[in-house]
Amino acid sequence: MVILMGNGYSALATVYDSDGSSTNTQTAIKSAPFFTITTPATIIPPERTAPWEGNVGVPGGIPNRTTIWKNIVTDLGADPTGQVDAAPIINQAIATCPANQVVYIPEGEFKVATGVFANNKSNYTVRGAGQGRTVMKIYTTSQAFGLRGVEPWPPPSDWQLITDGATKGSATITIADATNFNPEMLFLIGGPMPIWGKRLGGFPDSQLDYSAGIGGMFKCMSKTANTVTFTPPLPFDFNVTNGITPMAVSSRAGLVQFAGYESMTMEQVNPTTNFPSFGASHTYACWLKDVEFKGNTGRVILVSSNVGFEVRECFTNVSNVIQPNHEGLDFGGNDSWCLVEDNIISPGGPPIVFGDGGGHCMGNVVAYNYINAFQGGSWDVTFSHGSGNMLNLCEGNVFQNSFEDDGYFGSASYNTLFRNIIPDQIRLKHFSNYYNVVGNVLGEIPADPQQVRTYDAGEQSDYWNSGLYPIWELGFPNIGNAHYDGTFIGPTTPPDYHALPNTLDGCQQLDRNVRATLIRHGNYDYVNRSVVWDPNIPDHTIPNSFYLSDRPAWWDADLPWPAIGPDLDPMEGQIPAQRRFAGGQSPSPAPTASATATTTPSVTPTPTATATAIETATPTPTANPSPTPTPVPTATATPTSPPPPTPTPTPVPSPTATATATATATATSTPTATPRPTATPKATSTPRPRHTPKPRPSHGPDKG
Repeated sequence: MVILMGNGYSALATVYDSDGSSTNTQTAIKSAPFFTITTPATIIPPERTAPWEGNVGVPGGIPNRTTIWKNIVTDLGADPTGQVDAAPIINQAIATCPANQVVYIPEGEFKVATGVFANNKSNYTVRGAGQGRTVMKIYTTSQAFGLRGVEPWPPPSDWQLITDGATKGSATITIADATNFNPEMLFLIGGPMPIWGKRLGGFPDSQLDYSAGIGGMFKCMSKTANTVTFTPPLPFDFNVTNGITPMAVSSRAGLVQFAGYESMTMEQVNPTTNFPSFGASHTYACWLKDVEFKGNTGRVILVSSNVGFEVRECFTNVSNVIQPNHEGLDFGGNDSWCLVEDNIISPGGPPIVFGDGGGHCMGNVVAYNYINAFQGGSWDVTFSHGSGNMLNLCEGNVFQNSFEDDGYFGSASYNTLFRNIIPDQIRLKHFSNYYNVVGNVLGEIPADPQQVRTYDAGEQSDYWNSGLYPIWELGFPNIGNAHYDGTFIGPTTPPDYHALPNTLDGCQQLDRNVRATLIRHGNYDYVNRSVVWDPNIPDHTIPNSFYLSDRPAWWDADLPWPAIGPDLDPMEGQIPAQRRFAGGQSPSPAPTASATATTTPSVTPTPTATATAIETATPTPTANPSPTPTPVPTATATPTSPPPPTPTPTPVPSPTATATATATATATSTPTATPRPTATPKATSTPRPRHTPKPRPSHGPDKG
């Protein structure tokens, strides 16, 4: 079968074999009404990315405060043996802490039987002696630690039309009345869903909600009677150019700024309920640094309505299952310009989430994190368990499982996967459009003997039942399986979802717009065992980073940067968080007031390779070893007997006919693939386990 697709450069025809494998061929489609052809200036067109550099996380970096306000043991008499509740003393110290000073919790065990909160309090640090040395024993039955700007209830709903300034790069908007917009306050810029966006869960696309929808959160810096100046600048044209009616609403909440927790372990003791250890809401430039989390039976942290929240050098030392409300680092919604960087993350449901039922998650970066275990059937990062989340970057991470944007509550757009190791699958479910997937290393987990590892699922419903194990799954509707009802959405330009119902049961089609708007370019995969380039994108120079201008100061001096990519030798280098985990360096070893996890070199460093364009048929640096995959079949795959473990089938009718082509094209070229010679051994690595998909609910859990 043949369908047309486009990605902002030109259109391709994708030819599917009966086994789900595919071949992309360039085609002339000038007369096709649903494509726009543009001339690329970079490997990813700038309108598909955000200005992440200098705008994510704490501006200027987390401050290294050195003035100790109070030592809670020697100054305030807190019990370091864990017998007496220390929370009242910690709360007292925080409440009286002068600006830019430290509440110090020395080495010891400290009982936390009541919560540690300081509403609307800014400019302080709570610091321990290091992971595993300062241990906060949590005996509460609800969230134990938090940063909170107090918000009104019910949430504000007085959205105002933006009449000027809703364009990319703008830092000032014009509205009718700025009375409720005050400096040092957060507010939202968004609007009703455009036709290329979608809301599910029964919410109409036109509905404006404080916690869900397209757009992002910003900090008001100044105002006049009818203008609001803000930071960071807008990363996207929220105007008629993109089919959006731009709107703004003030949070009317207090704001906590420049406050954080550092260098300690937060350990839940025999919890009887599912609650996060830490939470934050309505904050700007706040952080968690060098904090270990232990004992959680469900969510680890849950934060929402934050700008520039930063999580770094942390260790979620838990083992969560794949079920609702068991996420690790959970950014629930209204979180923008946040940075999750250089952490060790245990698997969860999933371990890193932006938009857990909520929207307005925009401009965030998840980078250089190490997922420390294989879980099977799970995914490690998602930007879409809500509606409208967009322009987020996932860079340089070492996955053990999959990436999935699930479309459960609606659409997500313009998200980027760059220079990651993703050994299982990339699953972009329905309504995931305008994605960029560039410079990754994909599909290293081999198939079981009863499976065939393939490049792309194509349009084969229930492919697991046919023994197929693809790297790519695009446009399927359900979070928990690979079934669709035999009908299709699109493709059109732009994608047009406005006539679809706002329920998941009513959207069981395969969404062809996901493939049609996708850029996948310069990725190495273990099925083709080569780098696959989009033949319509002439730029083959993979940049070092999309948010860093140079090697970051925190990067180990003897480790090459960037560490991951098909233009490097080896392609899969070590990142600092991975080295710390391999060397047992988390918890942090140094018992000092400003302890930060340190590392000891464990492998011989490899010189950094120079990123250059990879030309057709030119041998390039070698791949890492992996068991040789079973060849991709050329005939129709037949289900094995007995079949391999498969996700739970969805309770909707199976497709009754083979999908038909929407267009016919003449092939003029084939994808450019750069072959690689014999593999180079990977330092301090162990073979990845084979994949056994775990049963998952037909429509996925309602985790909202």
